Amino acid sequence: MKKAFVVIFIISSVLLFSYIVSPKNFPDGKYRVIELIPPFEKIEAISLISNDGKENISLYDLIEIKNGNFYFKGKKFTNMEVKAEFLEKLQREVWLSWEGINDIKEYIEKYSKMHDLNIKVLEVPQISSKLITMSKSNVKLPDVIMTSAFDYPTYKELNIVKGKLYNYYYDTQIVYVQKDINIVPKSWNLKTVEKIVQDTNKKIAINPISAYWFSTFLMGYGKIPLISDTFILTDENTINAFNVVKKWYENNYFDFLNKQAQIASFVNKKVALMFQGSFLLPIISEKMEDFYILPLPKPLVPFKDYKAFVSTKDGDEHFTYWLYLLLNNPDFKKYFADKYTKFFDDYIPEGKFKNVFESTQKVAQSIPFDKRYVKFHKNVSDILKLMLFNKISLQDGLKKLEEIVNE
Repeated sequence: MKKAFVVIFIISSVLLFSYIVSPKNFPDGKYRVIELIPPFEKIEAISLISNDGKENISLYDLIEIKNGNFYFKGKKFTNMEVKAEFLEKLQREVWLSWEGINDIKEYIEKYSKMHDLNIKVLEVPQISSKLITMSKSNVKLPDVIMTSAFDYPTYKELNIVKGKLYNYYYDTQIVYVQKDINIVPKSWNLKTVEKIVQDTNKKIAINPISAYWFSTFLMGYGKIPLISDTFILTDENTINAFNVVKKWYENNYFDFLNKQAQIASFVNKKVALMFQGSFLLPIISEKMEDFYILPLPKPLVPFKDYKAFVSTKDGDEHFTYWLYLLLNNPDFKKYFADKYTKFFDDYIPEGKFKNVFESTQKVAQSIPFDKRYVKFHKNVSDILKLMLFNKISLQDGLKKLEEIVNE
């Protein structure tokens, strides 16, 4: 396809180029402005041109192309002028993982084809293992990778990545409830959970000694932020949180089940409630209809489990930022969030559970992109189990855990 712009002149003092984008180089349809512009480092101004003059527009304004003209808010324009510093046209490589990546991949590839670019997008399960191996072999790394709070600290420690981390979508934590259990949302708290177990004689599907879930108890009992200068785990807040888990264990409110066993127990109605991630909502919805969801019961505080983009040491930070801006196209975000039940800071998926996710968003805390949380994640279950089984004392267990995460 022909390039969608023509070079007019160069402002050498600030390295800004002025380009004319022609609507004739694109198929008819509706576009966000950023989709019509090549990858850039810096934007000074974007204007639509007509016989009557110019009108300034923004990156995410909606433009329609029809019969070789631009249409914006009902007005017809012949061309678009973009004053920007554009990125060099190089071969780029992007690694993606987690749910819904095929749609992200297809969107980037469609844009690349439209602008005659060579952006290679790969689906790479378990990016961390492959990336770390490559970094030790001194081979060229991809330009941009998708990462999580569990992998990023290791990349940082090994100098595999550089520059700013750009949070994209997040998953969160919710409670799946059997339809025949009536709960008044305003009174939804841990005492309600305990009463449901007692009244139904059915357990809870939860793993409260995993870092992902024990942290919701810790934050609920006052540890916000979860990690500050040090990760304190011998304080009264931690003790109070652990004592709730211990009470549940001693009362046989839950079994130690993995994720698949929890799903099976909930779908087969062997448990009353399931504490799990929002990413499972499409899967549970396929398996059963007679359930609903609630936010975590008070005082528990849920996580925002972000997936983020970051440059590798061989990448271009300007390209990563541009890619982040492209994928923040409001139309694509809405499509992606609604299809996969993913959440953005500025968009919650539509549907019958929207109010649950809106209330969750108001209180949720981000999983720390911190090496200490990674250590906590790896060690908390084993130590809490020893404490539950009375193999070590509460004081010794928490002291040991605190030493491990802060060493």
